[in-house]
Amino acid sequence: MREKIRTEVQSAVEPVTRERELTSLSLFTVVVVLATVTMTFGAMITVFVMRSGSGKFWGHIRIPGVLWATTCILLASSALFEMARRRLSHNDQRGFFQLMAWTTLLGVLFLLGQITAWIEILHSGVILAQNPHSWFIFLFTGLHGLHIVVGLAGLAYLLHRTREPASGPKYQMQTRAVASGVAVFWHYLDFMWLLLFGLLLFWRP
Repeated sequence: MREKIRTEVQSAVEPVTRERELTSLSLFTVVVVLATVTMTFGAMITVFVMRSGSGKFWGHIRIPGVLWATTCILLASSALFEMARRRLSHNDQRGFFQLMAWTTLLGVLFLLGQITAWIEILHSGVILAQNPHSWFIFLFTGLHGLHIVVGLAGLAYLLHRTREPASGPKYQMQTRAVASGVAVFWHYLDFMWLLLFGLLLFWRP
């Protein structure tokens, strides 16, 4: 009898332990990737701050209004992502899929908005060669946009995994682990965009 109870307890604990291990591995992988992302943006921000000290080459540029809209869109996508993860934790795969589809759509809209901002700047009459400040809008939005594309690939993978009913507890466990890693990456991109956008708006050398 005791052996039977011990076996049942062990059977209940092992899946939980395994999921924690998978989640830890997923998060570790994302942290390593984000370390590289942080160094890249850190170097770019350093150049931005140092270059801004040269007033002779630092003219004012109007920030396209569409960037305010894209910022709100990106924040909304993160909120939906967290709602989706809660659905997944309750094994509501259909609900997760639907919310992730909206999250992905908002991510695509964010990218389109960034491209619209580029076009607006190019048609504003600003001469880039005479105003390096404007280059940083392209650098910040462009490099961040590339990372958003990577994030969208992660969202697409999650959509692919959950488009059909789950094939079993192990499959669901792996999906939750992947979702945790992708969520950290996506939310970090939110933070990074807020930082970059804040610099463009408020930094005054």
